[in-house]
Amino acid sequence: MKKTEAFVFLFSLSLLFSAALWPQDFSSINSDLGLLENLINDTLENMQEQQKLLEDLKKNLDDSGNLIAGYENITKEQENLLADLQIHLDEMSEIYRMQSALSAKYERSSRFWRTFTLIAIPATAVISGVVVWIIVN
Repeated sequence: MKKTEAFVFLFSLSLLFSAALWPQDFSSINSDLGLLENLINDTLENMQEQQKLLEDLKKNLDDSGNLIAGYENITKEQENLLADLQIHLDEMSEIYRMQSALSAKYERSSRFWRTFTLIAIPATAVISGVVVWIIVN
């Protein structure tokens, strides 16, 4: 029984000793709980700030996506305008080739008639003069 009595005595002593420390333990627990509450509040505030930052980032990404889509549309419009311009340039090149060919043909024809006129007018004058002289004589 001695062992049991010693065990009960030590157990009672430990209860008394721990009871004397309870107010100190409760105050440290209270301060720990206060610190924990502050930590939880700070964490919640940080999470709210991060949520706001994420929302701002999402909005910025959406805005950037809209800008990119706008730039893509502008680029497509410019590509279409360039394709139309290429078609017009090809048409103008064809018109220029046709005008060049007509101009060369006109120049050959003009050269022929210029030469013919330079020779035919004096020849006609001479022939007319000879015919008139023959008729008059």
